[in-house]
Amino acid sequence: MSWWWVLVALPVCWLAVVGGWAYTDARRLGAPHTRSLPLAWTAVRSPARYWWDARPLLLPRPEQEHLLTEEAARLGLNQVDSVHCPLCGTEIERAWTVDQAGRLDVARREVTCPRCDFRLDACRHCRHFRPGGAADSLGTLTDYTRGKCEVHRQTQPVEDFCTPEMAKRLKARGYDYLSGPAPITDSYIPLSGCQSFALDERRLRTSGVRRPGLRQRCLLRLLTTLNLQPETRNLKPETNF
Repeated sequence: MSWWWVLVALPVCWLAVVGGWAYTDARRLGAPHTRSLPLAWTAVRSPARYWWDARPLLLPRPEQEHLLTEEAARLGLNQVDSVHCPLCGTEIERAWTVDQAGRLDVARREVTCPRCDFRLDACRHCRHFRPGGAADSLGTLTDYTRGKCEVHRQTQPVEDFCTPEMAKRLKARGYDYLSGPAPITDSYIPLSGCQSFALDERRLRTSGVRRPGLRQRCLLRLLTTLNLQPETRNLKPETNF
């Protein structure tokens, strides 16, 4: 029976110690009672998310800026939203951002390495990109240097996106050209005029890009908050990641 008491006591102690500390800390930083309780629960579920996501939004602005500077220095960067180019190691500034739900995204502009022209917003990192080449043993297409876009379409000869037999049948019916997925001959650059880029974090590995960890992503949202509200502090942080 003693082991059952231990199993019950440990979660209760964790809830009391961590939750109590977070509640007291949030109140000390100026959060109202109605916000301090949810923040305490966040700390109980994930201390890292309280410490790096929720708590920094309660700090005075000078401390927020100091925290961002320290994190950038820890990563070997000038800014917390930068990334090292996987090809030459040069810092690509203002590369990352996060959306309202806290998901990682690429800045809505041309994100190019200033030294070797590597593009972070290239087709190969987009979830709408369909790789080319032959399928492997698992049925996965493996050629990430070229492929097609699942969003943009253009008129093409039927031979370009149909099997020879199907193309022959279509041409017999008078269809020499059809609208199909736009071909991508170089996945390292985006299609001309594309406004549909959507980051696929798993595909960053195809280029050797180092994906920001939880700590950096939390502070990216702090940076976004500072940029949107340069003179105020947001006391209602989201914690959805």
